[in-house]
Amino acid sequence: MFSRSARGELCGQVIRSGLKVSQERVVVLMTTEVSREALNNSPEPACPAFRLLLISCLSLGLGIATNRLLNASSGNQFTGAVQVETFLVRAPVDGILQAWHVAEGETVDPDVLLCRIGGHNLSRQLQLQRKEVARLEARHATLLAEVDVNLHDHLREIDGAIYQVELQTAELLQKKYYHEIEAMAWRDTLHTYDEGSTVLSPQDLPLLTPQDLEGGGGSKLSERQINAMLKEEAANNSIEATSAQLKLCTQRLEKLKQQKQEIARRVQMAVGVSEVELQLLQAREELQHLENSLEQQNVRSNTVGTIANFRRRPGEYVQAGEVLADMFQLSESFVIADIPTTVSHRFSVDTTVKCRFPNGETRSGVVTNVAVATSPERAGDKTTVPTVPLRIEPTGALWPNIPVGGQVTIIR
Repeated sequence: MFSRSARGELCGQVIRSGLKVSQERVVVLMTTEVSREALNNSPEPACPAFRLLLISCLSLGLGIATNRLLNASSGNQFTGAVQVETFLVRAPVDGILQAWHVAEGETVDPDVLLCRIGGHNLSRQLQLQRKEVARLEARHATLLAEVDVNLHDHLREIDGAIYQVELQTAELLQKKYYHEIEAMAWRDTLHTYDEGSTVLSPQDLPLLTPQDLEGGGGSKLSERQINAMLKEEAANNSIEATSAQLKLCTQRLEKLKQQKQEIARRVQMAVGVSEVELQLLQAREELQHLENSLEQQNVRSNTVGTIANFRRRPGEYVQAGEVLADMFQLSESFVIADIPTTVSHRFSVDTTVKCRFPNGETRSGVVTNVAVATSPERAGDKTTVPTVPLRIEPTGALWPNIPVGGQVTIIR
């Protein structure tokens, strides 16, 4: 592709060449005429002016035609480069590159081990941490067995105490029911002793005088009434005492049941199960962290692709995020062509073009993207015309296999 200045110089050279040829022809003709004149000693007319004008016009037209031909040919052909979707293989952690498990140019599937990064002795740390977790698990199992033994003894004592309290509660309930029946019986008996005397209740006893309690014909109460009232009062007192004892037994029973629920936790704390469980939890978290760190040292592929451009060799130190290699998706190739802004208006999305490859084959392509800005590589170059990148993808027959970055001629 020729620039505008180069095409101008070429056109000028063609015009100057034509003028020079015409002048040489005029000189030759004049020389020939002079020779003839000298030989014939007879004067001949000079070259006609119209012949010189005709030669000049022909030379000028030839230069203009050549310039248009060059402009047409250069305006229809552009140079592009084959590109593919590229993924960068980066180091996830700092360390030393141990080995590559794939060869350059090899196509891999997802989750294939590409390389391994080491240097932190994680394998040794992982082995020691696994032993520590196993030791704590064994210690935890031993303490749980000890808890079971101690808990069995304590539960047996608490169950025995609960059983005794329940028996005592049952006996007190029986006594309470007996005294309630007794009080009812004496109350009924007292109501039957109405032999012309005033019938009193046990609540009236504190109001009686000594004279009322003396025997005699003029006494208000008989001996049987007094005895019945005293028996009823005794039964009521027994009921109150039994109720108080039942309340104490109920409270004792609830306390024993609460102790039974908390005895397992207390025994575990006493033998140190909680402390060992905390240590075991921390050890397992550390083990998981080491396993994750060791897995991060294994660099795996995340998609299908072809490995290329190894940046680091085994034994070299790499940093986290550093690019180790490229992964190309060769099945999705396309062409990036830089088109001068003077003719970029001739291209738009879905424009069909021809692609001529280095092996001479020509395939069809379609423009899938037109950049909205010029190429940044030439943005600051004042000597060349700015260009706009185009993305061209295959259409029709398959494109031939050429290296990534190979030049392709784009024909509009």
